[in-house]
Amino acid sequence: MAINTEYQGLGTEGAMGHAKKAVEEARAFKDAFASQATNFSQSIDLRGRVQRNPIAMVAAAAGVGYILGGGLFSPFTARLVRYGLKLAIIPLVKSQLEAIAGGVAAQPGEGAAGSTF
Repeated sequence: MAINTEYQGLGTEGAMGHAKKAVEEARAFKDAFASQATNFSQSIDLRGRVQRNPIAMVAAAAGVGYILGGGLFSPFTARLVRYGLKLAIIPLVKSQLEAIAGGVAAQPGEGAAGSTF
């Protein structure tokens, strides 16, 4: 069985045309990416947000750093979530109990017999 060792590839003109096309596509990609990055930067307006509310942006950066640093699944986070849920649920339960008790409670001035209000 004979092996063909005379293959010359695309030739000089074919290789140059392919290289030029690759360079053009890379430039078009770079331009499109730069345009999208500019649009994204303008839509977020990060510099303006930092100037308008620097403390909130520092807190947001600390929160993102905490999450990226692996703090999301730590015991401290579990404790914070547990306390936060308790603090959020207490007013909800209290308002529901007041609504239930408000429908059953006596009206002002309707105390029990012998009451001195």
